[in-house]
Amino acid sequence: MFKIVSVKKILKMLSLFISGAVLVSVLVYACSAFAESIRGVKLPIIMYHSILKDESKHGDYVLSPLELESDMLYLKEHGFTPILCQDLISYVYSDKELPEKPVILSFDDGCYNNMYYVLPLLSKYNMKAVFAVVGAFCDKATAENDPNPNYSYMSWKDCKDAYISGRVEIACHSDNFHTMARRVGAKRMGNESYDDYRSAFMSDTLSFMDKIKANCEIVPNTYVYPYGAVSDDSTKFIKACGFKVSFGVEEKMNYISKDEDCLYRLNRYNRASGISTEDFMKKALDE
Repeated sequence: MFKIVSVKKILKMLSLFISGAVLVSVLVYACSAFAESIRGVKLPIIMYHSILKDESKHGDYVLSPLELESDMLYLKEHGFTPILCQDLISYVYSDKELPEKPVILSFDDGCYNNMYYVLPLLSKYNMKAVFAVVGAFCDKATAENDPNPNYSYMSWKDCKDAYISGRVEIACHSDNFHTMARRVGAKRMGNESYDDYRSAFMSDTLSFMDKIKANCEIVPNTYVYPYGAVSDDSTKFIKACGFKVSFGVEEKMNYISKDEDCLYRLNRYNRASGISTEDFMKKALDE
């Protein structure tokens, strides 16, 4: 025989269930907030390079426009907000709030196709990104005045136009250290003295700063190590040049606290072609 339960009793049981569910939600939120206060705000950074349609060139550092757009759509649909390094600086130094699920989209080397393909997509999806440019490449592009998404780099005018758009932050990718001829990126050479390394690093970096200020009226706040090549003294030098943020290439999650040093040598996940957006994002976003 079935036992008849009164409506009043059912409502009471339902009330207890709902109260329990609310309590669980509150506890989960409290634990999450506590974990954030200990480790810091979780910040994934995605590292892109060249964006080309030519499938024969796709690989570890060349992505198609369709793959990039798929990434942006995924981020938007999953509630992520692309931010700039200035937002990190404001959070750490001025206690400004960050969005609930921040992410940084970074594009290395200053390829002209970043202007041609990336900037319109940033506008389409109302997003922002960091373009890390190389001074020597900008000099060459400016002199040649041959903008082509297949092989050109951004000129100084392109850098200024991207910055003025309000969607792009321009970062220093060195003036002329983007080479592996003698020195590996900005790394100290094996037989190089501390004083010689400091002189070479500061000279290259300050040269970039002078050029971008003269050509674009921009003072970058972020240094992006070419090839991710870093030496023990590198952070000391970029601090002396006024940079408050730097990017490396280790594929790990970042946790942003109120400690100023947490903004240096931030990790990034390289976005290669041929991997689905879903598979890549599961790794990079750690969801």
